[in-house]
Amino acid sequence: MLCRKCNSEGTLAIRNVYFFCENCFIANITHKFRSCLGKNTKLNLTDKALICLSGGISSTVLLDLVINGVSLNSHKKLRITPIFLHVTGLQDECEEAITKPLIDKCKVNHLVFHIVDVNQFTSTENDDINIFDIQHKLNKLSPTTRIDYISKVKQQIFYKMAKEFECNLIFTAETNTKLSEKLLTNIVTGRGSQIENDVGFCDDRHTDIELLRPMREITKEELYHYVRIKELNPYYGNNLGEGNSLQSIISKFICDLQENTPATISTICKTADKIGSEEGNKNKKYCKTCQNKIDVKSTKLTAVAAIAYSKKVSCNLKSESIHMEDNILSESSVFPHIYESLCYGCSKNYCEIKTEI
Repeated sequence: MLCRKCNSEGTLAIRNVYFFCENCFIANITHKFRSCLGKNTKLNLTDKALICLSGGISSTVLLDLVINGVSLNSHKKLRITPIFLHVTGLQDECEEAITKPLIDKCKVNHLVFHIVDVNQFTSTENDDINIFDIQHKLNKLSPTTRIDYISKVKQQIFYKMAKEFECNLIFTAETNTKLSEKLLTNIVTGRGSQIENDVGFCDDRHTDIELLRPMREITKEELYHYVRIKELNPYYGNNLGEGNSLQSIISKFICDLQENTPATISTICKTADKIGSEEGNKNKKYCKTCQNKIDVKSTKLTAVAAIAYSKKVSCNLKSESIHMEDNILSESSVFPHIYESLCYGCSKNYCEIKTEI
């Protein structure tokens, strides 16, 4: 088969449909990365971007794309000042095996690289909602809660470090495949209202810092081809897809879709661009854990109220003491701080954390 770009011999196939030679494939991935940034935001030489790296395959590709972009001497030069960041202390992995390739790559290219440990962070809040106080007891949580908790801790650290380094942009390495998993996970775990920020290209919940996902048009399949051709050395360790968590089940479902009906993945991911939150609520509240807007308390019967009611019934309470209209009492007793300081998803996690620890 011939390369669809230059008509030379195609040495690799994408989705068993599109054939590329190696040079055209690399050029195509670079174009996807740069066009995603170009279509959605305007970068300036004064912009400082915090590039968040986990050491896995997607962040290794992001590191390579950013280095290639900032090293150009033409008008196509990536107009940012990159600062690279890796967070340690949240998983039992060989940190040296993860960080050494990242450090070596940054040193060769004379770029700034920082490693921060989650244990150096503490909450400044006076109440008991502290997202940084249980990282040493993660094994007591269910796999689903543990994965969700770790993602929220990392997210808070990214913003804290961006402010410290005076960065107005954050780059993460989430791909088309990963964001499709995240969209379905959010719906299943009760974070459907947060899809706009968690899956869209730009997360602007913080007015002074934008989180961008410039690899959202690149698939997992393309990552493996890129790493092989460029001879990169990512870390293939534990990627949080552990146990029987909802996240791992959804990941397997998405991988099966990508193998059998790959066009569906793009459709799922693009759905996030069409989902937005309701505006007009003057008394806006934000979750202390994830910083997303807290849903407005509805006067109608909600899913949260139904869950709280079911739990009361399952606890063998007398039927006379159960009143569906007593939503505030029933919901707050099952989901601590809900509608006040935490969103539904974080309140559910907080309840498990306080029960297990």
